[in-house]
Amino acid sequence: MDIDYRYAEGDTTRLKPLAQELIAFKPDVAFANSPSPAVAVQSVAPSLPIVCPQISDFLVPNLVVNYARPGGSVTGMASTVEGVATKLLELALDAVPGSTRIGFLANPAGASMALWVQQVETAARARGVTLLIQEARTPDDLAPAFDGLAKQRPQAVIVPANGLFQTERTRIVQLALAARLPTIMAYPQDVEVGGLASYGVDARENYRRAAAYVDKILKGAKPGDLPIEFPTKLMLAINLKTARALGLEVPLHLQQLADEVIE
Repeated sequence: MDIDYRYAEGDTTRLKPLAQELIAFKPDVAFANSPSPAVAVQSVAPSLPIVCPQISDFLVPNLVVNYARPGGSVTGMASTVEGVATKLLELALDAVPGSTRIGFLANPAGASMALWVQQVETAARARGVTLLIQEARTPDDLAPAFDGLAKQRPQAVIVPANGLFQTERTRIVQLALAARLPTIMAYPQDVEVGGLASYGVDARENYRRAAAYVDKILKGAKPGDLPIEFPTKLMLAINLKTARALGLEVPLHLQQLADEVIE
């Protein structure tokens, strides 16, 4: 098996040109690690089978008819479940008791970010929480974004699921710790590098399951006939080392609920 790949380094403006480069190799299937690359590949090769391990609601009905029967050229694994944005806000309020100001890092270039912002804004209004949004489209935007957050002094910062934020998770955590801002993130891998807490899909499991779909397609299956699979479990992870560094005491009940606690 020959594998050709391209890496946008968190810059969504590069996705379409890179997709065109890959299509020139005439692949049998494309693997797009998040919605934005999937959109880019589908725009230049509408009939090419595409497997995405992190499909969001944005792709329905833009690229797939529905989750049970995608019907087109894109299939894969759902990256989240309904209400996860609200859960991240609730986790922020639980992990840092007494919080009334919560930061939110948004990448407006992300295909599903508008949905994230809409849902977390609704949840914040319902709970009387002030939501402070800072945008970062590229890696170079991250430091200014955290400078802006540091000046606004939220009690915690939510970092949602996004390709750029996954790629730059270590730097995001470093910037947050330097500003003494607790981060509430989307993946357990984020907590492993120093995020305070996370709630969401184990991305590694999604990638393993998506690889099985690639195998099926190479053996003749049609992506439109392969249902988009939902995660079987969402993980709560907490980093107590980070909590101590920030002078925080994570409530015991939250520690007891966690699937992973880093001491």
